[in-house]
Amino acid sequence: MESPNDTPTPNRHSRNFLGPGGLGSQTGQSLLSGGHGSMTDSTPAKPQTKDDVTPAEDEEMNRRRARLLRHFKDDPETLLFDEFLSNIGEQNTYNNFVKSAPTLFHNLAQAAPALTIKKLIVTKGQEQNETAKAFDHTNKSGEDALMAYFITLYEEMSKSAVAAVSPPNMPNVAIPQLRYSLTDHQNKPIPNSSHKADGVFYYTKRIIEDLASVHIVVETKLLDYVNAIWTEQPTRTFTPILYVHGEVITLFVFTRGAWYRIELGRICHTNISPNILDVASIRMSLLRLWFIVTLPANRFGHFCDVDIESRCIQFGRPDTSSKLANAILTSSDDLNTFSLKSRISRIVNPRSRLVYLFDTTYKSKRVVLKLSWTPVKRIPESAVYDILHQTGVEGVPEIYDSGLIQANFFGYRLEYIILEYCGQSLGTYVVECRKRGVPDSEIHKNANQFIRQVSNCLVQARARGVLHCDISDGNIAVRNGQAKVIDWGYAKIIESNSSGVIGIDPAVTDKVAQQWGFDKAAVLENEGTWDPLTGTVLFMSIPVLFGLPKRGLFDDIESLFYVVLHAFADSEDCSGFKHYNNESLALTRVGILGCERSCLRLFNVKSGLGALQETISAMLKFLFYLGDS
Repeated sequence: MESPNDTPTPNRHSRNFLGPGGLGSQTGQSLLSGGHGSMTDSTPAKPQTKDDVTPAEDEEMNRRRARLLRHFKDDPETLLFDEFLSNIGEQNTYNNFVKSAPTLFHNLAQAAPALTIKKLIVTKGQEQNETAKAFDHTNKSGEDALMAYFITLYEEMSKSAVAAVSPPNMPNVAIPQLRYSLTDHQNKPIPNSSHKADGVFYYTKRIIEDLASVHIVVETKLLDYVNAIWTEQPTRTFTPILYVHGEVITLFVFTRGAWYRIELGRICHTNISPNILDVASIRMSLLRLWFIVTLPANRFGHFCDVDIESRCIQFGRPDTSSKLANAILTSSDDLNTFSLKSRISRIVNPRSRLVYLFDTTYKSKRVVLKLSWTPVKRIPESAVYDILHQTGVEGVPEIYDSGLIQANFFGYRLEYIILEYCGQSLGTYVVECRKRGVPDSEIHKNANQFIRQVSNCLVQARARGVLHCDISDGNIAVRNGQAKVIDWGYAKIIESNSSGVIGIDPAVTDKVAQQWGFDKAAVLENEGTWDPLTGTVLFMSIPVLFGLPKRGLFDDIESLFYVVLHAFADSEDCSGFKHYNNESLALTRVGILGCERSCLRLFNVKSGLGALQETISAMLKFLFYLGDS
């Protein structure tokens, strides 16, 4: 499937994506621009509303784009069209479509215009062809002409598809019909956004045309669109973009692990006197294009049907012995469905791990619905929770249901988890208590209790062979006097062995691996490699910031130490939390922690912590001053 040595060759009519350089630079970055994101991954605990989102200034937007470009510094992998169809399971359906339509779009291929350097022109012999006249956009040039032709082409293809199944022709279910509307957005942005794509395919049954209603975009600044769609559409499995460059149309597909370039072929002739082979080539391109733009959403880009307006989702496992599940969107709001209305804010990146969180209810209980994309080389988070609960680890959320929606889609799995609502972050708890006038002595007393509960959870988990590896302010949740450790998506498992390593019984991991369908050997091998995206930077231990691949309980406890300091710091604007890069933060903390008497001040933690002062001092000595004792 992968062709790492194939470098996309720019077409002679290719237009520039980013200005100077364009496709001619032969790099993935020349295809991309725009968006927003972050290299860190924490779990804020506030419901997301549109009022929370403010337009970024140009300088901030440029910084965000630079961060996003790091996700796509590699070139797209080139796939043949048939290879791509095999990967999404649509090869047989496409073959049946082609066989059942031996003449479909032949007239359109004959009438297709020729593309010169400056404009589209009618080919010789087609001057009186009504379809060719419809394709005539000689009053426009460049990108305007191409987009006008593309929209007209889509309209004519729709008519041809209808005619192919209408009397006197026999009904043919293998020929797909119009499913999406195509709107020109060259001169107006997508509603409720700043994105100006050349064209957008919308779901026809949606009341409002906005980012949540976009199926496929036709040309845009790729990263702007890709990140926006992943942000707005949590049911996505991949994000497609159709790109018309010169006479060639290309499909770009963005999955969680990589991005792919699939050339559909030519939609314009290259000379004004095309031959029969030229016509056949364009007809094949049109068949490919029509098949792609008429696939149902649940078979092209989503894990369920999203054509209708719906704010609830329901999961089901046809085979109760399997973790594989299906999902449907529904309008009914009952005890077995989950509302998607209240989204919990979380940064969305266009690549790598991705998590969507929803504050909802399940059988009258307040719960969190979590949709999580993770590499198949990692252990599923649900499997980690299985281990924690089976081995009696305290301080972890209760799990009501979980399963796999996608077991392996281009190297990533998608799982859903319905878990207990555990409350607010430790930092938010401190802020809210102070707003309500709770005495500092009570806040410090409760914080001491939370520190003990979290420490106890981490120690128990390590004794059972599990390291959390992403302790952060957002991953310690406080509710009703109880602190719980959430988000075990980056956890590592450690098996007991004959060398004296204490961990989980290999028989337990064998059973869990079989239940959840992951390769235990590959997961354990991956645990020994350093992943720069694992964890939340501000709370990483010094060894992890330096890039040490091997992690231990001390790293999780050190992260807890920074969480406590962060919660009680007067502000984040201090040396101990100022991040330029991982190594500089690590070196800064080494220097700060070398000054035992003044280190808390350099984390912006002032005196007057009462009973909490003793706990913080004990953690400081335990982590940094006791040595081997």
